[in-house]
Amino acid sequence: MFEHGECEDGRPYMVMELLTGTSLCERLEQGKIPELQALQFAKQIAESLSEAHENGIFHRDLKPDNIFIETVGVSTVVKVLDFGIAGGVDAMRLTRAGEVFGTPQYMSPEQCNGTDLDHRTDIYSLGCILYEMIEGKPPFSAESPMATMLKHVRAKVPTPRNGSQFTAKLLQLALRKDRTKRIQSAGRFAELVGQAIGAVRAAEEGRVVHIPELSNQHTGPFAAVGTPQRVTMNGALPPQESNRNLFIAIGVGVAVLLVGIALIFRGGDERAGDDATSPAEAKAAQPIGSEGLPKNRAFIKANIEGASVHVDGAFQCKSPCEITVPVGDNRSHEIRLTLDGYIDVVQNWRPLTVTDSLPPFPDLKPISPVLEVKSPGKKRPG
Repeated sequence: MFEHGECEDGRPYMVMELLTGTSLCERLEQGKIPELQALQFAKQIAESLSEAHENGIFHRDLKPDNIFIETVGVSTVVKVLDFGIAGGVDAMRLTRAGEVFGTPQYMSPEQCNGTDLDHRTDIYSLGCILYEMIEGKPPFSAESPMATMLKHVRAKVPTPRNGSQFTAKLLQLALRKDRTKRIQSAGRFAELVGQAIGAVRAAEEGRVVHIPELSNQHTGPFAAVGTPQRVTMNGALPPQESNRNLFIAIGVGVAVLLVGIALIFRGGDERAGDDATSPAEAKAAQPIGSEGLPKNRAFIKANIEGASVHVDGAFQCKSPCEITVPVGDNRSHEIRLTLDGYIDVVQNWRPLTVTDSLPPFPDLKPISPVLEVKSPGKKRPG
């Protein structure tokens, strides 16, 4: 809302943004959305939610009807609308014990149970929406609203048939019944979606990439790395939570191996207990260009001096500048150039030599102004 007040005759008025485009619901009526585009939509939604959550507001009725897709110049902008039953951390809640508000296909288990809510209910709803974009249908649906809600509370999340292994893992983490084990913030959701976008692009190019062990918490610029494997668009997906014992056994074996490698390289430095960090996690937590490690380097130069350089979503420097990652880290990294008033430019970098010469970046181009003509009686969709 840009402005509000009263007319001279006493009638109230509000000035709001005029949106031209379509809702995600209308787009889904045409069929499922290609994975890369679905992830790009989800990333923008997560970023919008993150901003709302940081201001103490959570949506509580996130669904395709409340997501609007607009074309601005050559860019697609996704906006979250209709905070009609939004809740605040410090405000009086609409949802009290025993009362239920929301749309059944996208309601979190705690919302279906009528318990107090927090921002993590939006994380679950966004997981349902991402699932529907990729599969063409929400994860849970039944003949009645009550039966649908019961599935959210008790049923196992169906394995998606479409999309990459990375996206399948992301959905499993977003749709956990226990919100303490779910992705813990919209910012973390956006970060994981950014990694998924890189994995999908790698699959399209036929490159071998690492599939990380996903975490629901922020872990630094890089996530802990699993075994290198070729990403396929319809490859075998990881087991669901029912195979937890198998994962634990494999995890223990990998942890023992990693500790042994760490002792060899660190001269027997020992750490024990639940708080011990594996070498992979320690490497994941190091910022790009950590001191004391040999580095791969790449020089970045935009057509406009002062553009911000982001690597895997983390700001690094202002162009022209040099970015670095530790030698041996040959994963593909997303390099994004941003500048206020200009369309972002993105390029992937997979370090192959100590000093890399990246292909020239496309020029940053200004966002084309959109002429909006307001006509009487025009209503905002939503």
